[in-house]
Amino acid sequence: MHPDPAKGSRNTPVAGVILTSADLDHVLGLLLMREFTPVRIYASNAVRSILQSNSFFQMLDRLPGQSRWTTIEPQVGFSLGGGVTCTPIALPGTFPSYVAEKERIGLDAARITMGLLFETSDGKRFAYLPALASVSSALKDLLSTCSVLLVDGTFWTDNELQSIQPGTPLARSMGHMPISGADGSLSILGDLAGVRRIYTHINNTNPILNESSLERRAVHDGGWEVAWDGLEITV
Repeated sequence: MHPDPAKGSRNTPVAGVILTSADLDHVLGLLLMREFTPVRIYASNAVRSILQSNSFFQMLDRLPGQSRWTTIEPQVGFSLGGGVTCTPIALPGTFPSYVAEKERIGLDAARITMGLLFETSDGKRFAYLPALASVSSALKDLLSTCSVLLVDGTFWTDNELQSIQPGTPLARSMGHMPISGADGSLSILGDLAGVRRIYTHINNTNPILNESSLERRAVHDGGWEVAWDGLEITV
């Protein structure tokens, strides 16, 4: 992630960013990238509209061509180069809380949250679902064709935040299926034989971050892994 010395000190090796939602923890990194460095941003029209109407994100367009927006649509694949195709997957989701009701008018809620399906030229598939509210039978069938899944592991239980601070929202109301329980992702996706399953996007309240916890053991016993900084995956 260091600048390329041949291009000076103010550059980034990040050629593009794909946004799966407009949630703050998915988009704030755009504001931390090297200022004025051109970057390709792939996003749905709904997500782009939300960001471009926000004064903070106008920092991304201070120079002509600084942000090079490319619209993406569910089930419409696009090339990332190197023989890799990315296809967005429409997922159930909610508008971020910072988006006012009047700003939601005219935005397509079906394009607010997406997962990503990557496919190599030799047919290998990899799915990234950092915000997963539920799993339909069609989605599960699609995921069964993948070699690797990176799945929303934000919360262990639905009331995880409420147990720490009363009055906070439930996991499902924020668009996150909890890991535990008969209707949690550990169980629902537990029978995907031959698929490497990895939890990502893990909140700091989630007990699976404790390597000695019973919850972490349950994840491993279920055939899942927990992602870590620096994890590299070969498909």
